[in-house]
Amino acid sequence: MIPLELLSLHKSVPHAGVWTPVFQEELKRRGNYRLFDNTRDWDAERIAETVRGADVLVTAWDAPALPESLAADPGRLRYICHVNGAIRSYVPRAWVERGMAVSNWGPAPARRVAEGALALLLGSLKQLSEHVIAKRSGEWRLPRPDWSGSVDGLRLSVFGLGVIGKAFLEFVRPLNPALTGFDPYLADWPEGMRRAGSLDELFTGCDAVVIAAGLNDETRRSVDARRLAMLPEGGIVVNVARGGIIDQDALLAEVRQGRLRAALDVLDTGGKDWFEPDDPARQLPNLLLTAHAVAANGWNAALRGAAGELRDFHRICLDNIDRFRAGEPVEHAFDLDRYDRST
Repeated sequence: MIPLELLSLHKSVPHAGVWTPVFQEELKRRGNYRLFDNTRDWDAERIAETVRGADVLVTAWDAPALPESLAADPGRLRYICHVNGAIRSYVPRAWVERGMAVSNWGPAPARRVAEGALALLLGSLKQLSEHVIAKRSGEWRLPRPDWSGSVDGLRLSVFGLGVIGKAFLEFVRPLNPALTGFDPYLADWPEGMRRAGSLDELFTGCDAVVIAAGLNDETRRSVDARRLAMLPEGGIVVNVARGGIIDQDALLAEVRQGRLRAALDVLDTGGKDWFEPDDPARQLPNLLLTAHAVAANGWNAALRGAAGELRDFHRICLDNIDRFRAGEPVEHAFDLDRYDRST
């Protein structure tokens, strides 16, 4: 059997948490694996010519965008295995249009992100940030308003019921909230959850909203000032999806006024996904910030990686490469509908 030609490109240096030594060794076991770093200054033709010599391109967060010309003239390349989640910044739509294989990590991060969403919801609901600030400043009790509450009986809305939204339901159900969801693409609706017919209906009459939807033309800025105004005083907005789903200026205005609370793992700050050190939003007591992907990570995963163990997304990638080599369909593959609805 002719060995597979495997390739990965990196704009700077490989992300240490993804391109661990054990993962790279496993790639080498499956074929002739080559890694190119510091490709940030490569032009489109050089990128295209390089990847045309591979059977499988393995990409991740640090990969350069592939040129449109690659879809029409892929050379030897037949499969793009994306180790992480979002692909639209790396893989042109034309590649999927032509029926070429591209996959991502599927449900790999879902439970960790859902766990992070629950932590953010509880942190806001129990006003943990305000408690920390009060105690460190010499106070003991919270200044008014004191909105600390319980998930038990909380009117909780969930925007987006993909793998993360469904995993979040598993975590939060035992705490007995009154659940409402909105996802126009979901056919198999979860039991015990009211289905909202629109986003307006989702935001009406709830105490907290957890956002787990993908970012696309339909969802971009869909959580706007008008819908935020539907939430009651002390209402909570949790976002573990994409910052661009929320009109961030409108949300921060509500938070600054003290009317709403928010817990954000993601931001909409011109692609940076962080606030500058002097940004006053960092000081808002009713705003929890955890930095993108913190909800998806964990010390135990980092320790296992340092100890030479593969993580779940590594195994999904390697299993798909084995499937491709055996002539079997890869899992978590994109069609046009999934591509257009993805982030």
